[in-house]
Amino acid sequence: MGARPMNKRILLGVDASLSAPAQHALRFTSELLTQSSQDVCLVVLHVIPVPYDTSLQWGKSVGVLPPFSPAPQQRLQAERILYRVRTALQQRGIAPERLAWLQRVGRPADEIVKAARELGVDSIVIGSRGNTLTQRIRRMLIGSTSRRVLRLASCPVTLVVPPRKPSVRNLVAWYKEAVMQSLYEHPESLLVFTACDAAQMFAPPKKTVGSKEVEAAALALEQLASDGLLCCQKVKGELRYLND
Repeated sequence: MGARPMNKRILLGVDASLSAPAQHALRFTSELLTQSSQDVCLVVLHVIPVPYDTSLQWGKSVGVLPPFSPAPQQRLQAERILYRVRTALQQRGIAPERLAWLQRVGRPADEIVKAARELGVDSIVIGSRGNTLTQRIRRMLIGSTSRRVLRLASCPVTLVVPPRKPSVRNLVAWYKEAVMQSLYEHPESLLVFTACDAAQMFAPPKKTVGSKEVEAAALALEQLASDGLLCCQKVKGELRYLND
């Protein structure tokens, strides 16, 4: 038997809204690639979903309405999502030759599994919404993409579940998570924060911003700079943090 090719491939599935689970899966994958050798490549897949039959009848499984042709705006949205992901990965130092892009139409779970088989990928990474009440109801009605991928895939699958939102009592963690979310939602934009800016922009709901919030935002920005996610500059005696 011949030696197996050294190049390894990971398949990352992302949704149309680049939801919080998808963003955390992207973050996980980018960190994985950064820590891996250059022979590990990534295929990013976005599936334009076919509409589900929402007529609920007991004893009748939820199906798909064929035929389906994506509207031009759906194609455009898919291209924008893949562009945002590509930009985010390249900004994190992932070489373009390690990345590939794929767009399909169908049931997301089935297309993810099908693409993984056709491409012979070593693993699949997808985001998962976890086991909240809303997600349990959604699974009952139309099923779970992540669970179906787990059931059908012939290769290892990594489910990335977003961490629970920090308690408002932990203001530093709150601001850190909020700023990180903003960075991942706007990978192509230059973002500049001062402690006062961050305290105001990402203030917890129904909370008046005061010195305590500004101090917490300053500590969060300092930690993100230490993690390498932000750069720090001093302008006219004021610390400014930016993502470039």
